[in-house]
Amino acid sequence: MPTIIAYFIAGVCLAGFVTIWFWTAYKELSAKQNNLADLEAQLRLHELLAAQARDGPDAKAAAGMLETSRMLCREAAKGYNRTLHKPMNRFPALLMGFRAAEDAARVPSPIKP
Repeated sequence: MPTIIAYFIAGVCLAGFVTIWFWTAYKELSAKQNNLADLEAQLRLHELLAAQARDGPDAKAAAGMLETSRMLCREAAKGYNRTLHKPMNRFPALLMGFRAAEDAARVPSPIKP
């Protein structure tokens, strides 16, 4: 009887550990993923604005903002991929469907400049 109680306690502790492990990994990765999605949307907006202001008086400022947005998006993608490849996050991320982010700043936009 004491063996069954010990196994039960060990099982509850193991289930709690795995639950906290996966929950923490999900929370961290989803926050980074949401941040990256927001920055990608901002990058697309700056691409559109730079295309519209191409020959106007604000072309230089628009190009500067576009480059800044690209830099922020690249850094966010690097940070997300770094978090994804941490040893403690790798297994839960694989099971929960998180995948490495491609660099959105290098992907050509559908808007022709």
